[in-house]
Amino acid sequence: MIRVGRLQGVLFDLDGVVLKSMDQHLQAWQYAFNQVGLKISAQEFYELEGRGVRWVTEELATRYNLDSALKALITKTKMDYYNQIYKPEFYPGLFELLTLLKKKHIKTAIISGANRVRIDELLAGPLQGYFDTAVSSDDVTNTKPYPDPYIKGAAKLQVHPADCIVIENAPLGIRSAKDAGMTVIAVRTTLADEYLRQADYIVDDIPEVTKLLVNMIRHKGTEAQRHRGEKE
Repeated sequence: MIRVGRLQGVLFDLDGVVLKSMDQHLQAWQYAFNQVGLKISAQEFYELEGRGVRWVTEELATRYNLDSALKALITKTKMDYYNQIYKPEFYPGLFELLTLLKKKHIKTAIISGANRVRIDELLAGPLQGYFDTAVSSDDVTNTKPYPDPYIKGAAKLQVHPADCIVIENAPLGIRSAKDAGMTVIAVRTTLADEYLRQADYIVDDIPEVTKLLVNMIRHKGTEAQRHRGEKE
């Protein structure tokens, strides 16, 4: 659990936390696998969410004993179809939360299995000025569930991992953040509690995340005042 009074950074997963995009991703994955005669369920995809497209293709193709020649086709089909239907939509309460964190001088980052181009487009567009940095699947050798993305994110923010809160929605991302030594708030945007139980907190939506963080920020201020009083 995070040390009271030491909250320095909040790290956000992208899809399913910042972007309301999981339905679009699922639609694209199901379309791609339909092209090779397979149907995949929402559950199958959501449990793998958090890693790059090629890794998800590899995992599902292995599960269904698909010929290796089909993997590249599935990956390309998924990406092409997703790009056709993609329309950025953000979860209610997100921008209010980001504004609050900026006002309180708490650093923020996006940590995602998405590629660098896609993240940079968002940071130069609707998310411009809201995040201090980002880590994409192109920036690390080992993506989620390895801790590397979150460790790199904390390093880029110049904060200690133990002083970071992570907001996630999927088990691979939760494991990544916990193994990096961070406190995790899981949001029920795609999966039930049984898949999120490694998190320190589980909430319904971003406004609930905000309530938790406001309480932590309040404790942070109280502890800072107490330390100043002790020094005097």
